Parts: sequence; structure tokens; C-alpha cells
Amino acid sequence: MFHGHCTANPAAAVRRKMREILPAKKAGKLAALDYRQAPAVLQRVRSLPGTAARCLEFAVVTASRTSEALEAKWSEFDLAAGVWTIPAERMKADEAHAIYLPARAVDLLHGQMGQHLELVFPSPMKADSPLSNMSMLELLKRMGINDRTTVHGLCRATFSTWANETGTARSDVVEACLAHGEANLVRAAYNRSAYADERRALLAAWSEYLARPALAVVETVA
Repeated sequence: MFHGHCTANPAAAVRRKMREILPAKKAGKLAALDYRQAPAVLQRVRSLPGTAARCLEFAVVTASRTSEALEAKWSEFDLAAGVWTIPAERMKADEAHAIYLPARAVDLLHGQMGQHLELVFPSPMKADSPLSNMSMLELLKRMGINDRTTVHGLCRATFSTWANETGTARSDVVEACLAHGEANLVRAAYNRSAYADERRALLAAWSEYLARPALAVVETVA
């Protein structure tokens, strides 16, 4: 205490009490496309020219976060092994993450070769910069589906819903593909399995599902 002034913040006790009384804020859910509509949407994306369309499809088939795909660098890929290793500094959980690439993702990467020495999806407008997130948002707008899904929702939530509702893989494998951290800290400390084979099989099945002709998806969309 200096000059006879109180050193404590009198609002701190009030703030603590307010946190105890008021309900916790719930994070809003990002709009995501019904997985039964995904093959038709991806068929349209494949027909469109440009880097934004290629990046969007790549992010969808790999179930990656938007920033992970946009900022992808050639040095992160082992195409012979079919593995994309995203370094810790680019991951939300600050841990390196391996994505086991389906054949379609490898094809997309081959198609991007020669555009930039470092960046897989370079900006067509700004030299030596990755594609901007707005490019994929604008793509959804041009397709007329931006009111039905976000880019993140299409790439992540649609995949997760498909995998879980169809029982294609165990929930642990789905969460590992999405690089979601284990909420149970004790379980996380003992669960060191990378589920590599199952993750590779899951993304391969997802890519095959997305490649189905739209008319072959016979389930009724609610």
C-alpha cells in the first residue's frame, strides 16, 4: 500500500461471485453441411478452377483445419509415404500432428506442384503469401452454400458426424484424426497410441465416400 490507497481490487470478489452465479457461456456451433450432401458439393468443387477450390477440397478430404491447409508447406509432406506432418508451431495444441493422406489428397498435391517453391496453396494476388481464408469463404458464396456451412464446418464437423453416425471408426480414432486433445488428463497420460493404421483407413474411406456420384447417396436428407 502506498499513499494510503488500497492495493486490492474491490471488484475481484464481485467478479468471482458473478462467475459462480451466472451460467457459463456456450460456444456457438459453426454451421456444417449434412454429410449426405457432401459428395454432391465436392463434385461441384472439383469442377471449379483455381487454387481456392483445390485448397478447399484438400482440407475436406484431410479433415484439416483451415489454417493448416492454407499455410501448408512442401517441406511438411512425405508423398512417398503419404504422410503430412504439421509442425507443433502450426497446431492448435502445440503438438506435431501427422495426417495420413488419402489418394485424392496426394493427387491434389501433385497438381499444385510448380506453383511455388515453399507454399502448396500460394495466393494468386500476393507474392510469397499463402491463400487467404476469404478466398474459400468467397468460393462458398459463389456456390450459394455459405448460409448452410462454414469452411471449418465442412472440413471438420461434417467429417466427424459422418464417421460417428455411420460407425466407420471408433470415436478415439475420429478424435485422433481431428487432432483433438484428450480431455481426461489421466487417460491422456497413458494413451500413447497414434492409431496410424486406423486413421489412414478412416481418411481413405472418407475420401472414397466423397467421390461417390451424388445420385449414389440414397439416404434421405432430413
